[in-house]
Amino acid sequence: MSLTGMQSAESPVDRLPAGKRGLLLPWLVVVLGILLLYVPTVIDLFHGPWGTERNAHGPIVLVVSFGFFYIRIRQLLRAGEIVRAPRPLLGALVLLLGLLSFVLGRSQSLHIFEVGSLIPVLAGVIIFFYGWQTCRRMWFAFFFMMFMIPLPSTFVDAVTLPMKIAVSAVTQLVLHGIGYPVARDGVILVIGQYQLLVADACAGLNSLFTLEALGLLYMNLVRHHSVLRNTVLAMLIIPISFASNTIRVIILALITYYLGDAAGQGFLHGFAGMVLFLTALGLIMAIDNTLVWLVERRERSRPHAATAAVAVPPKESQGLLWQRNAGLFAIGVKGAAAVAVTMALTQGISMAVMPQPEVVGRTPDIETMIPHRFGQWVEVPSPYLQVDLSVGEEGGNSSEQPYDSVVMKTYRNAQGEQVMLALAYARQQRQEVKIHRPEVCYTAQGFVELNHARVEIAAAPGMSVTGDRFLMQNKNRIEAVSYWIRMGDAFPRGGWETRMKLLKDGLDGKVPDGILVRASSLMTDPAQVEAAYLLQEGFLKDLVGAVGPQAKALLLTGGADKLNVAMANTGAIK
Repeated sequence: MSLTGMQSAESPVDRLPAGKRGLLLPWLVVVLGILLLYVPTVIDLFHGPWGTERNAHGPIVLVVSFGFFYIRIRQLLRAGEIVRAPRPLLGALVLLLGLLSFVLGRSQSLHIFEVGSLIPVLAGVIIFFYGWQTCRRMWFAFFFMMFMIPLPSTFVDAVTLPMKIAVSAVTQLVLHGIGYPVARDGVILVIGQYQLLVADACAGLNSLFTLEALGLLYMNLVRHHSVLRNTVLAMLIIPISFASNTIRVIILALITYYLGDAAGQGFLHGFAGMVLFLTALGLIMAIDNTLVWLVERRERSRPHAATAAVAVPPKESQGLLWQRNAGLFAIGVKGAAAVAVTMALTQGISMAVMPQPEVVGRTPDIETMIPHRFGQWVEVPSPYLQVDLSVGEEGGNSSEQPYDSVVMKTYRNAQGEQVMLALAYARQQRQEVKIHRPEVCYTAQGFVELNHARVEIAAAPGMSVTGDRFLMQNKNRIEAVSYWIRMGDAFPRGGWETRMKLLKDGLDGKVPDGILVRASSLMTDPAQVEAAYLLQEGFLKDLVGAVGPQAKALLLTGGADKLNVAMANTGAIK
């Protein structure tokens, strides 16, 4: 092996003089503290958000971010722009802000705080040892890391649903325009004999973030001088992502139409994902080349001013670069130890304040708790397909499918009136894993909302609960819905009130359980809606009056202690 080959394989540590390699020992202590803090988070992310298609770009962004840190440090070393002007007080304050954010996010399952805390933690360390000026010169690395943070499910659901509907609509128009037998019902495409659900991953939000992040990284590394070119390219990534996802869904629909459902959901499904990024890459390159041509044409039309020649310093070898700047890596052992110990203590505090589930043991068997006959109501086979309680496809206890037990039944009274009942129970309600509000599921499955009101529902004699009523229509199907959501001992209204309830319980050290109670009925005329709401209220009141104490606790009062004891005494568990 040649000497040149050996030098190219050396690491920055190997390039330092032997007597100065010990200067990196304090940095190893700091890195150990960071690992103690964030390795459990990364493991949980791989088993959670990063393990889904929606956030699969997260680990890519994390790896690329640290790669960019290394590249940026080399650039600053060459330019002599790394300045040692420590600001211990400011650095400690920024670091403390990051650690407090970590404790809040880790204990309360708030990914935006837990993962996002890495940015102020790293910035605080740099400011602590090197000062604000050096930290400011790495601003893009910190900005780029924001793309790895899983977005709050409330925001994702609000953005993803219209994107899925738009992708579905364009796909249906394109396929119909070229002669295929295709129809659309919300986010469900029917082509030939097959039904295709346009899932969250096909909406384009995840690929949008990935493409935007990589596009910004590309522009920062290449450093185009044209502001117009950079701005236009960054903005066009949004329609590029949408077009690429639409092409992906069209390809999947055609694969399913010609080769069957197994082919559409198997290997070729993943291949369509590759097509998405190849299509996006081709569009970005084509648009970038067009922008280059436009910029060059614009520059040629301007009179050229004489410019003075600028001397470019010779490129320094990697080995000499690291040796010449070895002293910059020297930091105090005490400061490094203090930072690492503080991080380790922060991890311990976050574990100590982690809230515990209120309901323990196995999932209550709701099927056995709900009677087949009560009052004037009798369970009957339903001729209608109830609207699904979750539009996700991942399964398991995740943000896409947060339920541990789901029951759907249909009842008829002596007058022949029918009410459909849906119950969805989850033992743990966390910020990013909680019950879906039904109106979102109805809209995703092709319904149009005609009216919606927050109301008090008389669920039992002398007891009203906060709930919602809304009227939905999908072609000829008109459906009135009444529901409430119990979380712990409360009935929160809307997303913000739900988050505040979960945050309050979390800070009290509790993870509440939750249940969705939904009653719905079909009608032929929207003018019948008030009568339908009264029918549903009477049905729910009869149901609550007929069930046992453990089911009452499940539907209305919460009371984890009563629910646990009742389930243990009656054996209503599975």
